[in-house]
Amino acid sequence: MEAEAWEAEGYNLVLDSDLYDADGCDVPDPGLLTEKNEWTLTEPSQVLPFLTSSQQWQSLTPRARARRLWLLLRTSLHEVVEKEKRAELRVARLTHGLEPLRRLEVAAGLRSVAQDPVGGRFVVLDGAGRLHLHKEDGWAQETLLAPVGLTGLVTVLGPLGAVGRFVGWGPAGLAILRPNLSLLWLSEQRVGRAPGWAPTCCLPVPDLRLLLVAEMDSSLALWQFRSGGRRLVLRGSPLHPPPSPTGRLMRLAVGPVPPHHVLRCFAAYGSAVLTFDLHAWTLVDVRRDLHKTTISDLAYCEEVEAMVTASRDSTVKVWEANWQIRMVFVGHTGPVTAMAVLPNTTLVLSASQDGTLRTWDLQAAAQVGEVALGYWGQDKLSRRVGRLLAPARPGWPVLSLCASSMQLWSVRELYSPLAQLPAKVLHMQVAPALPLPAHPSLPTRLVCACTDGSVYLLSAATGRIVSSLLLEPEDCAAAVAYCLPREVLWLLTKAGHLVRANAARCPMSVLHRVCPPPPPAPQPCCLHLYSHLKDLGGAFSSWEVVCQHQGELRRSAVACAWKNKNRYLPVVGHVDGTLSVLDWLSSKTVFQTEAHSPGPVVAIASTWNSIVSSGGDLTVKMWRVFPYAEESLSLLRTFCCCYPAVALCVLGRRVTVGFEDPDSATYGLVQFGLGDSPRLDHRPQDDPTDHITGLCCCPVLKLYACSSLDCTVRIWTAENRLLRLLQLNGAPQALAFCSNSGDLVLALGSRLCLVSHRLYLPTSYLVKKMCWKVPDMVDDPPLPLTSQESLTSTQLQRLSNLHGAASLRSHTGLLNPPGGPPFPPWVRAWLCGPSGVDASLPEPWHTHLGSVPVPASAPAH
Repeated sequence: MEAEAWEAEGYNLVLDSDLYDADGCDVPDPGLLTEKNEWTLTEPSQVLPFLTSSQQWQSLTPRARARRLWLLLRTSLHEVVEKEKRAELRVARLTHGLEPLRRLEVAAGLRSVAQDPVGGRFVVLDGAGRLHLHKEDGWAQETLLAPVGLTGLVTVLGPLGAVGRFVGWGPAGLAILRPNLSLLWLSEQRVGRAPGWAPTCCLPVPDLRLLLVAEMDSSLALWQFRSGGRRLVLRGSPLHPPPSPTGRLMRLAVGPVPPHHVLRCFAAYGSAVLTFDLHAWTLVDVRRDLHKTTISDLAYCEEVEAMVTASRDSTVKVWEANWQIRMVFVGHTGPVTAMAVLPNTTLVLSASQDGTLRTWDLQAAAQVGEVALGYWGQDKLSRRVGRLLAPARPGWPVLSLCASSMQLWSVRELYSPLAQLPAKVLHMQVAPALPLPAHPSLPTRLVCACTDGSVYLLSAATGRIVSSLLLEPEDCAAAVAYCLPREVLWLLTKAGHLVRANAARCPMSVLHRVCPPPPPAPQPCCLHLYSHLKDLGGAFSSWEVVCQHQGELRRSAVACAWKNKNRYLPVVGHVDGTLSVLDWLSSKTVFQTEAHSPGPVVAIASTWNSIVSSGGDLTVKMWRVFPYAEESLSLLRTFCCCYPAVALCVLGRRVTVGFEDPDSATYGLVQFGLGDSPRLDHRPQDDPTDHITGLCCCPVLKLYACSSLDCTVRIWTAENRLLRLLQLNGAPQALAFCSNSGDLVLALGSRLCLVSHRLYLPTSYLVKKMCWKVPDMVDDPPLPLTSQESLTSTQLQRLSNLHGAASLRSHTGLLNPPGGPPFPPWVRAWLCGPSGVDASLPEPWHTHLGSVPVPASAPAH
């Protein structure tokens, strides 16, 4: 009756239908539970006049009032949730690197900033002697008056800073401040110093309980913390550098010096760098004219063990331990005024008067990022950066200090390192193909072909090298195909050679090589492996048997393993447009058909029952596969295109095609539907602007991803709508989904990087993913090194460069090859024999290396 009375007043309010109940994930949205005999609301604002009408409101019982208020609250909450869902499903651009966060004005002028990671804050000292406390994200907390006159402030890290958290300096001398910024200790006036003495900058060395103080007369003093950091004592006499007309101690840095990695102090002094021994307290080295003009900043990068200097000559230079130049960055067009090294990375930030803040990768030897210092619209003078402060803790922003303001830059990392390969990656794929079955689980592996002719199998979960095929650079791969259940790798070289290798050994052994036919016969140019998996249990059994026999299958022993319905068809495309299906063992052609004559076959992709190919005839063709018949391919459908299709991806009843026409700068993605499904397009501005290097799909999430040389990765929905745009700091050469959850693996040069699905997936996808069963994690350790093949010194050197992210920092002090990098643990143990296995090495090194013989070609230990 209440509902009828309300509808009679004209308030027939119905809930909006959930627009995402039937989205691409095929998982019902729980939505709102509807009570029995309950009316609903469309516009909560329509209820407000009713509630303000006192006559009608007073006539209702308290129970009716409560029910209607609860209904209004529920409907309003549902609308808020729907708005958030719609907002998350809009296109979002995520940038790897620096992003502007906030700009803080300091009216009295900015003197110094001290970051306090223990207190979760940073302290700003202004020209009026006030201390402004801010949270790590820049929000103001409070303002205090400095206990003494200060011109600079620095934080003391570690246990030493538990009592005396800050060290300040000024005309009165040195001061130690408590965590609440009250005065703890003040140096006495004129203790061994001339009148007018004042420090200009300080650098604490908590590990040695020391404090370095640069003074106005260009001398450097060494103070020592005493009484648990409650006071300072001058240690020795101040050191004076050689006289110089332009010399002045500008910046201080501390770093270890080989071979004993003893800490040294480095000071920028004009265009020279001074080195001080902190133990003997002496000046041990002077390096002059490292730059053409004054060195404005310097820092030590522990990851590459190198000193980095920045100068007003617009360059950033990287130096070896013996001060031999390693590399020079010349991207800036104005004087470089400040520099910082991001902790635990090989990234260097530099700010210049050209109005840019640039990021340099010392490992890649290239610029990987650039942002404008004038993002907030300030003039050139006010945006001139005098100091850069690296984040004091993970998640903290980078601080750029100007004369009267401070800028905060957030550091966003879209990917994390997974593995480092010895050469640039050309091709990458995941095996087995997605979606991964929940049970039985095969290990998920990445297949990477590099420019040096090598092919590597890596564990997608850990990044460890499982096995490798070490060919020569002239055998550089044009395409690769890997069958995990039978541990067979196919490789088509750019010269047209077809190589079949046994992947159950490390390094892989070449089973046979098929040379291309002599001209004018058509040459092979494209390779793909079609997998028809009907018996997952049989595939798992086959893989176990192959691993047990290291690929040497004896049919009498493993006949039961092959009694399954699984089939694997190697398919080769030729330059004359024909498709060939090869015999599994002999690699001979068993079926051939014309596909794209007279042009070449450009790309091949497959799904569970079909193969899709594209060619130079500007067509995309879908073929029905009959895996048990000799004539295994039958044409189903042909799609005509306006531009060459260079990339293909099949998902369900849709084919996604990547088009390219470099002459007209045309790059785009189009979806063709099968049957009555229409063709789906999107806005031209959503397409990549350069060569498409990768195209893949995640069948479980029904998402696509493409990578391009324009340094972007684009995530697309099943309806060909752009969902996310990831702006990277480098151009990815390859791309692949490596899990049902949507994790992506990128190939950036010789590095493999992992993009977590949590970084880019909307919340609705993450909620639906919680309902799925996650496949079991299969341990996939590196294969033991076999001795059936003789390895040359070059191959051993290439093996020594293999390491995954899990072992980058876990093994040090290993056997070093002459003139090269250290060997990884398994190569070291193999070279040394059973006695060389280190007890500290993790599994599986002990279990696999005890009985491995040393090949005749291995160098003597």
